[in-house]
Amino acid sequence: MKRVLGIEEAWVENAVYFSSSRDNDANPGRAWNFGVQWDAALSEHWGSEVDAPGLLAQQPLGRAPSALAPITIGLKYVPLQWDDGESAGVLGAEVEGSWWASPQPVNFPGVGSNIAGQILVGIRRGRYWIQGEYGASRRVKADARSGWFADSALGYRMSEDWVVQIEIDLNRTSVDALGHTASSATLTPQVGWQIDPAWQLVLGESIGRIQGAYSVMTDVLLEYGFDESR
Repeated sequence: MKRVLGIEEAWVENAVYFSSSRDNDANPGRAWNFGVQWDAALSEHWGSEVDAPGLLAQQPLGRAPSALAPITIGLKYVPLQWDDGESAGVLGAEVEGSWWASPQPVNFPGVGSNIAGQILVGIRRGRYWIQGEYGASRRVKADARSGWFADSALGYRMSEDWVVQIEIDLNRTSVDALGHTASSATLTPQVGWQIDPAWQLVLGESIGRIQGAYSVMTDVLLEYGFDESR
């Protein structure tokens, strides 16, 4: 199983993720976001997550509004894991809290401090796998939205070096053009290249729909992970 753009991994691990997402639709307010996530294994069943405040920037870069994104801290519990060679699976749960030090709800609607809880799942059968996160978030302050989310991805390993997957993200925490809480759906085909045992590069192109309005985004994820047992 591979890390999926926009979906938390269900397992406990030591890893660092660098990501970039560029909204390249034809509407005003196009944005370019950068982020860093650090995951740590506290024990066999417990793990933690820290999302460093990434950069939220509208285009043109340097001349349009920008801000540091919320910092997120999460605690993960994984009670169930199995691997019999042909199939494998993991089931976990996570609670996250996000705090935004520099709120700009006018420039970045829908972003703010919140608390979220989610169930995490990953199942592999042969070369195929499915991953997902399903839960809800609660607004604390600023412009965060309370609502549900359900994100899933189906993947296939073509070889030792290449994987493909398609991600479907649904939620009720987005913001429409009028500033109202809205439902959204995003479809993201992706391809991943295992550069070596430690590094993986994932590319994806997303198309999303929020209350009738469409947008397109280009996503990049650079993954570095390590196994302490090696």
